[in-house]
Amino acid sequence: MDELEGEAAEPGTAASSTGDARIDSILAVLDALDTLPVPEHAGVYAAVHERLSGELNPEQKLRQAGAHAAS
Repeated sequence: MDELEGEAAEPGTAASSTGDARIDSILAVLDALDTLPVPEHAGVYAAVHERLSGELNPEQKLRQAGAHAAS
């Protein structure tokens, strides 16, 4: 039996806290995903991914900003 089996949240339930308020606020957007039309889900996931990437890897965010400024 897979040890992760049974640990996933039920559809329509809020995700558990990560312990980091900044990350939790980004992930909170996903709580309303089931109220959106399916074609809009990809955009929401992309936005959450971008925000998480910027928050969790600030060096990447700085590199991207520098690359745009040099153009």
